[in-house]
Amino acid sequence: MKTMTSRYCSRIVTFVSILLAVVLVTTGCTPKVVPVEGPQISMMVETNFTSSEYDAGALLLWNIGQSTLQTSGTSVVHVTDSDNGGLPLYWQPGSPVRVVQQWNYLSKKALITTISKDANLLTPPEGMQYLLTKDSAPIQRWYASDENAFVNVPEQPGLSNETPGTKTITITEQGVAPASKAQTLTVPVPSGLTQIDVVYGSGSITNGFVLVETRDKVAKNAADSLWLLRMNNGAGSWARCGDLSAFDGEIIAGQDPSFARVGSLLYFTHSHTRIGCIDTAATSPSVTLPENINTLLAKLYSNGPTNTEGPLQAQLASDNGVLIIEYPAANWNGGYDYAVDTSGTILGSLYGNKISIVSFDAKGKQGSSIPTPGSTSFPSIDLFQ
Repeated sequence: MKTMTSRYCSRIVTFVSILLAVVLVTTGCTPKVVPVEGPQISMMVETNFTSSEYDAGALLLWNIGQSTLQTSGTSVVHVTDSDNGGLPLYWQPGSPVRVVQQWNYLSKKALITTISKDANLLTPPEGMQYLLTKDSAPIQRWYASDENAFVNVPEQPGLSNETPGTKTITITEQGVAPASKAQTLTVPVPSGLTQIDVVYGSGSITNGFVLVETRDKVAKNAADSLWLLRMNNGAGSWARCGDLSAFDGEIIAGQDPSFARVGSLLYFTHSHTRIGCIDTAATSPSVTLPENINTLLAKLYSNGPTNTEGPLQAQLASDNGVLIIEYPAANWNGGYDYAVDTSGTILGSLYGNKISIVSFDAKGKQGSSIPTPGSTSFPSIDLFQ
């Protein structure tokens, strides 16, 4: 009886399995393959140019996985810049997008106005508004999203003017209007450093960092070094990232370096020679040279313009966990934007000029294109200025 029962149950299971397979096929309930979207990158399209003004903020969405482009077609801000030759926009994607207000350095007149509810104009607190004036030393400023506050630090802290043995660097944080009470963090500077240039900042006094380039004038002809000043719950600590021997001894050489942060990874340029990277979350951070990224940079340099008066530097940006490397075309009539992951693998690219933008997939196959009467700008993850 046990043998017959077992055979009988086995036959039932087999029959049910066959019937289920037939039902799945006939009813169309086969598993569906969901296409991988891949990362999406936001850009702003700048339009309606005159000699000194333009509209901006029509959002352009680049779906890298599908190699498609889509634009909202509606501008969100108007920029007036009659004396400075066109300042870059500092903005973050979102709904609404965040755009930092800027001023004319001479007249202190506001240069940006909203023309759509899709933009939130961030106005730095008084005292942090002007990066450079006749009456004050330049500052570096960025936005801490979690705190809805701007953070600033002197670009070149005046260490030589302070009392020996008490050299410090002071970071100030203050909320966006209606402004909250300002907070400051004063941190002693490691001994032996006689010059500091602040080159990047991210986050808040509660959780953030400041990257500085330093020089020890005691050691003649020594390469500059990079240090991280880490901020944690109102306290600061220093970590040396190594010297800049691979970058001709310094990263500030005739032009400011370009930075982009992808998570804890901070990428930076120096001239046309290298793209460096620092893991700002590492216990012992160091400057590395990502091989695949620098191979791409060398290719862009070899195929780029040759009629340059000085070193031609790539520009970096990031969005949605992707590093973007911008470089001009050989004839200066357009430029390329390569999207790479943290391993340096090319995910896709764009070619843009004053007429259109064309997308390409990772293998160089052309995707979609859209007309663009003006230039484009990528977001700034920290709104660092």
